[in-house]
Formats: sequence, structure tokens, C-alpha cells
Amino acid sequence: MRTSVIYLQSGFWKQLQADTSISGRQCQMNVFEAILNADLHTDIEDEVWDTDPFLSFLWKRYLENQYEIELFDNISIDKPEENIENLSAIYLMDCDTQTCNNLGSDYGIIAINNSGLSEKEYLFKGNAFLLEKNSKRYVDGYLHFKSKIYYPCNSMILVDPYLLTNKQNIKNNLITLLDAMLPLRKQHIIFHISIFSMLGNRNNDALNVKEYHSEISEMIQTIRDKLEFSLTLYAIGSAEEFHSRMILTNNVFFSAYDGFDIFKDNGQASKNASFDIVIPRLMGNNRQDMNNYLRWIKITRDRSHNQYEKHFWGTRENRLFELVKDSKNGSK
Repeated sequence: MRTSVIYLQSGFWKQLQADTSISGRQCQMNVFEAILNADLHTDIEDEVWDTDPFLSFLWKRYLENQYEIELFDNISIDKPEENIENLSAIYLMDCDTQTCNNLGSDYGIIAINNSGLSEKEYLFKGNAFLLEKNSKRYVDGYLHFKSKIYYPCNSMILVDPYLLTNKQNIKNNLITLLDAMLPLRKQHIIFHISIFSMLGNRNNDALNVKEYHSEISEMIQTIRDKLEFSLTLYAIGSAEEFHSRMILTNNVFFSAYDGFDIFKDNGQASKNASFDIVIPRLMGNNRQDMNNYLRWIKITRDRSHNQYEKHFWGTRENRLFELVKDSKNGSK
């Protein structure tokens, strides 16, 4: 399984080269560093590989079996193949912005063209925001930060052992968090959601997992009445491996170092909190973002396979689990 695929259309690269400004050159370096750490699928013509300094370096590594390139006569991405490799790939495209947006809306993939790309360094460097305890009121909760945390996606894993220990958090935090991140309309594929949390203080509501599942499902249907989704809720204990708090989608790694249970009834933050969001396939792996992303998908997949049957409700289906190998038998 290739977990870090980037599709690069030749027209995208040509447009990237054409911008010789300082910001354009920096943008080209960002893209180069991203594809340097990816399995590259491209339709760049044979003759270009020898004349372009960036591409000739990649080609040399490819010939030395140190880099993966898959060449195509033409890359058409009107409809990605519905497998996890393509549904989690990044698409660098030579097309108009509306086409990119439609692919994001229909399939939950990140499709990027060159329009204004030099002003979107956060795609390659990540984004973050802070909340100060008892300071400003955020009446819309996480929706206030939608511009920072919304990216197309088709599947999601949410890990926060304390988010559902208080049912009030469903209203104060979970609803606006999902409202800020979920697709705005029905996709061509079913959206998968997996939530791992203690239910009630010290997980004392674990046997009421169906009740929590129904309440959260109704909430999602209220804010996204057209979205077809499959939700699985896992009641977890206070095991060491689940002390971290994060959201993993097919595109992003969203870390909540202080948890997602932040907002009080009045919209103020209950504690000082920091949040960090990256696109691992565009960040490279210098900070181990990709390794950590896959590690947590594996932890949640293994837990899903071994979950006590009375402590979960749903199908246990999440296409993200297909990105990692089964720890027991080594199969995908």
C-alpha cells in the first residue's frame, strides 16, 4: 500500500516554473519538497526530466531505486479510483479552481491548482491557533476557526479520551467541531467517522454507547442532512495510548494538545489551549508527521479490532484503517 501518493499533472509544473518571482520560486521549492517525499504519479514528458534541475534530481534517484515514480501518458482526474490510495492522495492539477473544488466536495480529496498557490504556504508548512482561558467569547465555537481547520475529507478518526466524559461537551464542542470539518454536501462515497472517547466520567457510561451513538448521529444529521455517513463510537478506558487528542482524516493530522473539550456554555475557553493542523503528504516527514499520522491510524485500527463488543456501536468501518497493516497477521 502506497500511503503518500501525489498526482502531478505536467501543466501544473509548467505553470509553477513560469512564476519567477521570489514567492513563486519559494512555492516551487515547497512543491518540490512535497513530491520529494512522496510516491509520484505524473504525466510529465520524457524530455523534461533531463532538462529540469528539480526533475532531473528526482529521475536520478528513481534510476538508483531510491524514489518511486509512476509515469502516465495522460493524467485525467475527473473521477479518482475509489480505493484508499487514491482517496487519500494529493492532486496537483492543471485545471480551474471550480474543478478542484468540485473534486474536493464530491470525493473529499485535496485538489490544488496554481491559482494563488504562492499565498497558501500553510498547505506546506501547517497551521495553528491558540485559545486563552476565560478570554474572548467564541459563540460559534470551532466554527470561528473554520478557515484554518476545514479541508476536504472523506473519512475521519477522532481521538479524545475526555471529550465525551461530560455530555454537555456534545453541544458545546463536538457539534461545532464537526460542523467546521465535515463535507458541506453529499459525497459520491459514504463518509466514515470513528470516535474514540470515554463515555461519562471514568467511562462509567460505557454500556450506554448506543445512546451516545444515537445522540451524535442525530446531531450530525441536523447539521448535514444530505451527508451519507457511517459512524462508529468506541467507549475507551483511560489507557496510556489514548492520552493524546487528535483528528485524523484522509488528508490532515489535527492535533489538540489540550483536548477538544474547550468551550464552556458561554463560549469562553475553559483552559489555555493550542491546536496544530498539517497535511502530512505535503509536509514531508522531517518532523515525523507522516509516521505519527500512520502510527495513530494503526493504534485506532488495532483497538477497533480488539474492542469489547458491548463498548462500541456501529459498523467499525473506516477506510483509513486500510492505510496500515494488521498487527496480527501483517496483511493490509
